[in-house]
Amino acid sequence: MTVNFGTAASEFGTLVERVPRGALDGPGLGEWSLRELIGHTSRAISTVSDYLSAPEPATSTVHSASEYLEVVLRQQGDDEAIALRGRAAAQQLGDDPATAISELFGDAVRALALADPARLVAVGSDGRVAMPLREYLRTRVFELTVHGVDIADAAGLDWTPPSAHLIDALHLAATNATARDVGVEALRMLTGRRPDAGLDGVLAAGR
Repeated sequence: MTVNFGTAASEFGTLVERVPRGALDGPGLGEWSLRELIGHTSRAISTVSDYLSAPEPATSTVHSASEYLEVVLRQQGDDEAIALRGRAAAQQLGDDPATAISELFGDAVRALALADPARLVAVGSDGRVAMPLREYLRTRVFELTVHGVDIADAAGLDWTPPSAHLIDALHLAATNATARDVGVEALRMLTGRRPDAGLDGVLAAGR
């Protein structure tokens, strides 16, 4: 199964439309309010058109979505900077996040329609990370899927992402766990070998 950025972004926009206005300034994730969490997640859409407007880099430095998550975010992530960008994005969305996100989605769709699917994109403000567009879009679907679940949980909404997106997110998360040397523990939790974690496990019956 393959992921589809357009589907993921559209599903996210529909989810945000369902979020009660009165919940936006309530708890979201960590130190973020729900509004700020939505703002952070909206960057999974806005960065597509932003990065496609920049010149194409000559060579790639990161070759896959899993490498991006394993190496770039783990080694270069700045939690404070990420939190501030989320807050800034929330302010840019204004009082009607759903409408603003629809406009961002339109910009991204138009940019993708004009782009060569095989091109590279420079990621980040410094442009030091360059990767294939198709793999960058996978990371955007990952963000929209994971944070979509976070948003639904914070807002008390029932929401399930497309199965292909959920499977790919699980694959990328498992790859990242393995890179951090906690893959065995992640497998134990998922398969019910850690009942204290609150998971019966998908393979609990096979114990």
